[in-house]
Parts: sequence; structure tokens; C-alpha cells
Amino acid sequence: MKKINKKFLRTLFILALPIILQDLMTHSVNFMDMWMMGQLSLEAVTGVGLSKRLFFLFIMLVFGVNSGSAIFMGQYWGKGDIRGIHRVLGIAFTANISIAIIFASIAIFAPRWFMSILSADPAVIEQGVQYLAIASIAYLLTAISSTILFALRSIRQTKIPMFAVLCSLVVKLAINYIFVFVLDMGIVGAAWGTVFARVTEITVQVMLIKYHRLPILTSFRNHFDFNFAYVKNFFKTTLPVIGNEFFWGFGIFVYDIAYRFTGSTGQGAFQISDNIQHFFMIMGISIGAASGITIANLLGAGERDEAIAASRRCVAIGAIVTGIMSILLFIVGPFIVGTFSEVSPYVQGLASTNLAIISIFMVPRTINYYFIISILRQGGDTVFCMLLDSGSVWLIGIPMAFLGAYVLGWPIYMVLVLVYIEELVKIFIAGARVRKNKWANKLV
Repeated sequence: MKKINKKFLRTLFILALPIILQDLMTHSVNFMDMWMMGQLSLEAVTGVGLSKRLFFLFIMLVFGVNSGSAIFMGQYWGKGDIRGIHRVLGIAFTANISIAIIFASIAIFAPRWFMSILSADPAVIEQGVQYLAIASIAYLLTAISSTILFALRSIRQTKIPMFAVLCSLVVKLAINYIFVFVLDMGIVGAAWGTVFARVTEITVQVMLIKYHRLPILTSFRNHFDFNFAYVKNFFKTTLPVIGNEFFWGFGIFVYDIAYRFTGSTGQGAFQISDNIQHFFMIMGISIGAASGITIANLLGAGERDEAIAASRRCVAIGAIVTGIMSILLFIVGPFIVGTFSEVSPYVQGLASTNLAIISIFMVPRTINYYFIISILRQGGDTVFCMLLDSGSVWLIGIPMAFLGAYVLGWPIYMVLVLVYIEELVKIFIAGARVRKNKWANKLV
């Protein structure tokens, strides 16, 4: 058993390490906008943060399509069916590009309306409008690159996405520095940096796929070689995943509406702490992504008992890793907040307190990710996941957010305590579902 466990650990971390590095660099690309705006003003920080909520809603829908697709692609890869992977990719490309067009249209034609939902501060709204006008170009590119990314992960090719994101990070740093500080373009310069980063990412992905002759991209005909019955079967499993991500993501958007009642200082402090905390969640979530790939491959290969055993090990590993990172966040979080030089000491104090609260709830939040995304979804238990994940946000988290911010008028860090109660409820329900083992089904 020890040998099996050691082999499992080695295999999991070999798969997870490129994902960790890639996610770290991906968030660095996003964080760079926030940090550089922190050298300008609180309005710029809040404007960028709130404007990215439109992108967040967009990426949640795309993530839902890709997560659902990954269930099939992971099992097809375990089965050795390359044509099946090509068909799933064709459906995913179609869905994600359609979603990108819709959200880019909002960013181009109705940015002020969108920003006014989240903020009443004219200066913050203006900053967000400027950012959205340029960043909208990146939506279509993101739809394509993220679809390819999930396909590569499903066939256990995690190094290519990592290298592509590394290249995009270098471009982002260079463009941001030149446009924001040298040319004094401010928030518009940061938006152009995002566009160039996405162009770089997708270009490197495609070049490396062609160079290594990976069975991902094929002819147009092969990608769209499916019929209505195939599409119906695909969406029977994936629609709950897409719905899950959208309703969960829209719930997070509604949280921001509640947080506006904590004032511009509360909103600004949350944007800072929210961006910082992602760095410390990356290791646990990335190992969870690798766990999901492993479990899907095992189920596709017909190894149900090993998939169940792997799910138990993955949760234990994720809890330990996240526990260590939560302690680290608690210790170093205030020092990172201090680098936002143009933000007042009061707002910095709020952001630091937020991070202390976030660190306390990191472990249950990550375990819920493992239960829902890494385990239950991989066996096709997608309807339950949608009901639990979205239901807990809308029935517990959102009412608590408005209770704390609007009714009680509490500061942002106390509102977060109320919001995170939903994670504690969810972990018991999801854990009970996982232990029943009914989720471990072969879908292809």
C-alpha cells in the first residue's frame, strides 16, 4: 500500500505541478492590472476589479462548458477514443465562441450600464468603462485558448498550457509597464496588456500543438462530425455543469452588489484581498484539477474502485496543502497589501483583516472544490452538483451578504464571515454524497 501511495503521489504531483505553475502565472497576468492600478488610485483599483466581474461571468460560463467537455474528453482519453475528443472540442468551440460574442457586446455597447450596477461612484464607473472598452477584444481569444487548455489537460499534457501562459505573462509585464508607466496610459494601457497577453497565449498553444503533433486540433470536418443525438447526449451531462457555473458565478456577481453597501472603501478593500487570496488558493485548486483528470481517466478505463480510492487520497492531500497555504496567507497577507502604495492605511487595514478571515475558511472552501469539481462531476453527478453549489450561494450566501452589508451595516470583513457560512453547510452535504460512491460512473 505504501508503494501504491507513493506512486500515486508522484504521478499526481507530476501532473499537478505544471497546472500549479500555469495557474500561478495566469493569475499573475490578472493580478498585474490590480497591482499597477494600486500605484495610481483606489478608484482605479476598484474600477478594474469591478469591470472584471463581467469577464468573471463570461469565464464562469466558458468554464462550465469546458468542465463538462473535460468529463467526456478525460474518459475518451482513458478509453483511447481520439475521434470522440475531436467531436467534443467542436461542440465546445461553438458554445464558447457564441458566449464570447454576447459578453463582448455588453462590454462594447453597455459598459456604463454594467458598471452602474456595481458602483455608485462616478470616478469608479468611468475607470471601469475605459477598461471594458479595450478588454472586450480579449473575450473571443480567451474562449478559444481556454477550450484548448482544457483539452490539453484532459490528455495529460499540462506543460504546454504552462509555457503558453509563461509567454503571455512576459508580454503582459512588458506591455503594462510601457503603456501604464512610460506612456502614462493608465487603465487603458493595462487593458491593452491583457489583449496582447491573450494573443500570445493562443499563438504559443497552437504552435506547440502542431510541433508536437498532439491529437487535439484536427480538420474542421472532424471537429464537427457529430449529429443531433450526439449533441443531445453531450448537453444532457454538461448543461447542469454550465448551469452550475453560471448560477454560482452570477451569485458571486450579486455578492458585489451587496458589497457596494459597505462603501467604496469596503469594495476597494475586497478587490485587493480577493486578488491576493487567489495566489494562496492556487496550489490546492490546481491539485484538485489534476485529481479530476486522474479520476476521469480511471473511470474511462473502467477502473472504478481505483477511482474511488484516488478520490479519498486527493481530498486528504488537498486539505493538507491548503492548510499550509492558509497559514502562510495569514502571516504574509498584510505585507502584500502594503505594496498598494496609493491606497490609504484604512483601506489597507480592511484588506488585511479580510485576508485573515479568508485564511480561516480556505480549507473548507478547497475541500468543497474537490468534492464537487474533482470527484462528483467526473462521474457525471452533475445535477446534484448544480443544485448544491448554486443553491448554497443563493439560499445562504447571498441572503447573508445583504443581511450583513445592507441590513446590519457591518464592515466588509464581518460580511465575509456571514457569507462563508454557506461553505460550512455545503461541505457536510457534499461529503455525504461522495462517501456513498454512487457518483463513480463510466460515461463513454
